[in-house]
Amino acid sequence: MSYFLSPKKILFGKNMLRRLGAELEGRGQKAVLITDKNMAELSGELVETVKSAGYEVRVWDGAEPEPSTAGAIEVLKVLQEFAPQLIIAFGGGSVIDTAKAAWVLYENPEIPPAEITTVNVKTKLTPQKKARFMTVPTTSGTGSDVTWAIVLADTAEHRKIGFAHTEIVPDITLLVPEFTVGMPRALTASTGLDVLGHALDGYTARQQTDFSDGLCLQAMKLAFEWLPKACADGDDLVAREKMQNATTIAGLGFGNSNTSLCHALAHTLGATFNMPHGRSVGITLPYSLEYIASNPPLEGAPDPVARLSTAARFAGIDATSDQEAIQKLIQKLRDLAKETGEPLSLKEAGIMEQQMNDNLDTLVALASKDVNMYSSPCECKDEKLRRLFQDIWKGK
Repeated sequence: MSYFLSPKKILFGKNMLRRLGAELEGRGQKAVLITDKNMAELSGELVETVKSAGYEVRVWDGAEPEPSTAGAIEVLKVLQEFAPQLIIAFGGGSVIDTAKAAWVLYENPEIPPAEITTVNVKTKLTPQKKARFMTVPTTSGTGSDVTWAIVLADTAEHRKIGFAHTEIVPDITLLVPEFTVGMPRALTASTGLDVLGHALDGYTARQQTDFSDGLCLQAMKLAFEWLPKACADGDDLVAREKMQNATTIAGLGFGNSNTSLCHALAHTLGATFNMPHGRSVGITLPYSLEYIASNPPLEGAPDPVARLSTAARFAGIDATSDQEAIQKLIQKLRDLAKETGEPLSLKEAGIMEQQMNDNLDTLVALASKDVNMYSSPCECKDEKLRRLFQDIWKGK
């Protein structure tokens, strides 16, 4: 990539709601807050802040656990009827991706809603003329609050479709650690492992740049240090703030490089077995790193061994060789998953052997076509990909 994209402003830290009014006043009269039913119950303080800035606020709380084209179309109907100047995504990555897709359709009525997933980097999109877009993440994992990508589920074909465009970057990202305190331990753990997946995928992707590297490394380091503390004590606001920062920093990192092999595998597992994204990333990450550390890089791709050994040492790992450093890094990931109660294999996650065998051909076919596979520094297809999925099931 030859450019770096980010929101115009990121507001972060405790008590950030107090500053929000100054960012919104005089910029519109109507706002739509997009969320799900669980988070709608916790949106009162945010809604009141927006109202105090002079906006009439309408809340749509129909976001699904897996964002889809259908969900985006439902939001679009509300946007077209209410005509807001501000769109707010309040929730986790699924809410944010639903809101992003609806925002794109609202700004670009020439796009057939059912074809939103055909948008790509070459599509001509209208710059924001109708509404500003603000993200308020309530989980610490996806990084969708700062990226220019969207992932929607194709329920008919049991796959996830990722697409990106430079006009999809939010205008404002508001990080309020208090909003993440209510996350259950399991969600804290799985979304936290997603941060590590974003950081290490982004650092080893073929599209990595000098600008993305430092962000990926810092996000990794923060997650290793603070995720255990956030899981041990969900009310620890320092840990919550650090994990929220790590998430958004990783989003800026991989958002300006790409996600890679880990996410190609994780998207496929998530869509096939209806597995939460963070959990599927947590399971596949160690195996994907082992794979790229033991296979030759593609021509022009960064050397995974050099990259991963650097990441290991940045994480504080001492080693006498690059391969030793990498193995200790992978073990550190597995130890963290075990400490936070996350499964280390598909078998541990409850996927039965017959279920795995019945879906193996589908997994290979879908992962081969996943857009993230083209960011992998090493080729992974056919029998190698099949064996990799089998290893992920066994925990080998």
